[in-house]
Amino acid sequence: MISKTSLACGSALGALMALALASGASAQETTTAWKGAPQFQNDSLTFKVRGRAYIDAVNQEVDRETGADYSSQVTRTRTVRLGVEGTWNHNWAYKAEVQVVGGSAAWEDLILEYKPTDSASIMIGNFKTLSLENVTSSRYTTFMERGPYNDVLGVGRVMTVAAKVNGENWTALAAVSGDSINSADPAVVGNDGGSEQSSIQGRFTWAPVVTDTNLVHLGVWARKRDRGDQGGFSYAVRNNTNYGAQFTTSGGIGDSDTQIAGEALWIAGPFSLQGEYANIDIDRTNGLDQSASAYYLAASWFVTGEKRNMEIKKGELGRTKVLNPVTAGGPGAFELAVRYDSTDLTDITGVGTAGEYSAWTLGANWYPFPYVRFMANYSMSQNDNPALGADVDVDTLQFRAQFDF
Repeated sequence: MISKTSLACGSALGALMALALASGASAQETTTAWKGAPQFQNDSLTFKVRGRAYIDAVNQEVDRETGADYSSQVTRTRTVRLGVEGTWNHNWAYKAEVQVVGGSAAWEDLILEYKPTDSASIMIGNFKTLSLENVTSSRYTTFMERGPYNDVLGVGRVMTVAAKVNGENWTALAAVSGDSINSADPAVVGNDGGSEQSSIQGRFTWAPVVTDTNLVHLGVWARKRDRGDQGGFSYAVRNNTNYGAQFTTSGGIGDSDTQIAGEALWIAGPFSLQGEYANIDIDRTNGLDQSASAYYLAASWFVTGEKRNMEIKKGELGRTKVLNPVTAGGPGAFELAVRYDSTDLTDITGVGTAGEYSAWTLGANWYPFPYVRFMANYSMSQNDNPALGADVDVDTLQFRAQFDF
């Protein structure tokens, strides 16, 4: 049902946008600009088809403390998305994107935005609001996956109403959210139940240093959420890859939680240093109050002299400008990176797999030109759990071919 509905809605939306563009052509001649794909504009109406595809190859070695070790080698479609975006005059904008993987489809970003001024907006739809790495598109993140930090926090796309304002070097956001548009409605039993999860959250970012060669970004955010009549919140990490099993996890224990986090980014020419830390206070379904924490620290260096693109007025990273793309006879951009991740679930009692996770990841990226990227990541992960024999070490070597438009 989700697959058919999503594809039908996406097709219908694209047709409506194209019809609206065509109907306005009589007022002013339609022009075309290249922004990874053709963008059509007629007066203040714009329309563009957007999409991306990531193809991965993964080799994983799993070393168990007890039980059989094993290895896996797969090639897989990590992401295929297709959507549309555009504007109606200077005050209204829209984005709708569907992901199709493994024969099923689901909504990703589905956003309607109203901008009463250039520095304020109100958004409604299915989208992300928190964490620097999380709100930054995966097209622009340094590593193939965002890592366990975002996994354990559960800060994915959910149905949200958000208000955002910004200045020259700061942003502020406040929002209320429910569950993902792709999730099933909570079951109603008799006259009880039927309430989905809910949350309130806010994020503030500030760039105290902005020069041609140096940028410092700082941010804080907080979220309070309740599971409603849905299953308990789970706090789990992946082994710095979207592939394979999770060996450090709490299971569905959270009745409600409060998350407070900080983020920082320093860009000094081709070098950058980025990190985030979060603490989670958990009210468990069994009545206990416990906590968890997670952080990461990552560094990258563009060997060919490029620098990461921090979009200060959005509070997120954007597309890197390739200085000498292969389309102009150059070598493209080369980037080397290293990352350390840590997640601590040891305060969660009674769960044999709620332990500590840590990992080192090495990365190398080649950007032939801005809309194509080839990536390689090698991760050495340790899952140290309290249950006897539950420790697991995982080594993962993975490659990606990526393009977007």
